[in-house]
Amino acid sequence: MFRRIAPLTALALLAACGGSEAPSAAQAPHPKVAIFGVDGATFAVIDPLLKEGRLPALAGLIERGAKVVLHSDLAEGASPVLWTSIATGVRKDEHGIGGFTHEVDGRQSILTSRERLVPALWNMVDTRGGSVGIVGWWNTWPAEPVRGYIVSDLFATSLFKRNYAPVDSAGLTSPAELLEELRPFACSPAALQREDLAPLGDFTEAEWLAMTADDSQRPFIRQDGLTALRYGLQSQKSFVDAAQHLLATREQPDLFFVFLELPDRAGHNFWHAYEPGKVSGAPAVDPGWVERWGHVVPGSYEIVDRDIGRLLALLAPDTTVFVISDHGFRSNGKPGGSPDDLAHVGGSGTHDEAGVLIAAGPAIARGSRCEAQLYDVAPTVLAALALPGTTQGIGRVLSPLLAPEFRAAHPLQPPRDEPPLVPGAAPAVGPDELRIKQLQATGYLGGVPEDDERHGDH
Repeated sequence: MFRRIAPLTALALLAACGGSEAPSAAQAPHPKVAIFGVDGATFAVIDPLLKEGRLPALAGLIERGAKVVLHSDLAEGASPVLWTSIATGVRKDEHGIGGFTHEVDGRQSILTSRERLVPALWNMVDTRGGSVGIVGWWNTWPAEPVRGYIVSDLFATSLFKRNYAPVDSAGLTSPAELLEELRPFACSPAALQREDLAPLGDFTEAEWLAMTADDSQRPFIRQDGLTALRYGLQSQKSFVDAAQHLLATREQPDLFFVFLELPDRAGHNFWHAYEPGKVSGAPAVDPGWVERWGHVVPGSYEIVDRDIGRLLALLAPDTTVFVISDHGFRSNGKPGGSPDDLAHVGGSGTHDEAGVLIAAGPAIARGSRCEAQLYDVAPTVLAALALPGTTQGIGRVLSPLLAPEFRAAHPLQPPRDEPPLVPGAAPAVGPDELRIKQLQATGYLGGVPEDDERHGDH
């Protein structure tokens, strides 16, 4: 277990200046790694689209790299837990992000980066002399000081941010002054255009009006499928546009990450139209939905592929690329609601343990295969960066994925113990009874009920 230390330490002072252990001018540059985190991605959708030639960016990565199932740990919890486990290599009892909230002085408070008890990948890379660029990773608010930048998960207006998060801008980015530069890329859900839906399916005028109704005066928005799609599209666009700007205007950091959330939104809420044959019992899926919405789930992957392609074009050609998901998806056997009640569309998809790992680049052996767990991501990324490994966590380096020539040039280095975390400069979130009532109303507290998946954000 790692303990918190007071901020006025040598490590803190170095971090406040943008990092630690700055490399000398003579030091060779680190190999580059880019990670695309695709929430809820599954090969059950990807593989048919690959056969149809509809995912060119992912197909190119697979052709020159590796494609393996990344096994999740669904017993641990939802996306905040799983993405933190990916970043740290440890389970929730050790990393401290046990869900969406925790108890403070007898009341519930939203979990933030301050509650993470162990270093994450961006901390490990920073303390090993590397640079980082993180855009959208879960629970990165308030953004921590690093050599490089962090655009926190609260930069984009997701449903989670809209309903539960603070409205002030403190800690949205690190360095703080980056926020003004990126603010034009924070897309408002109200700015959604009809053409944005074209890759997904057809929506009637009534559905469009339900999706775009003014919600600015509502303190809480219950997650139905149409609303989730609206916010998911705009949130992903915010992160991708910000990431594209950062790659275009700055030197590429050693470790780069961007979060892509749309497949999770589509999976939870539109799986009934994608696999109507998996719905059990009555009523059946509305035939009009099957005809018009059957492409919402696969279309979300085509949008992700397009966005990954845009960002790949800006990466150095010798970058090792990972595409990962926190879990997969499958039908839960439910029909997705009724066209007569557009405020309660969704709840037809649920998490599956078979996630996605696609990798390509100088560090990756073409055509390699292995068994992989989400805890293996952090040590494998450190190896692909040719940085010392870590004693933290239960993961292992996925050695079969690493190309022999890369391993010869960059032998695995002895693992290190991680230095204690230094609290960030932005203020923590205090208890908020209204937001906690909202969390309880949607089923977040105590877990998302199995019979009401549509209200689970992740």
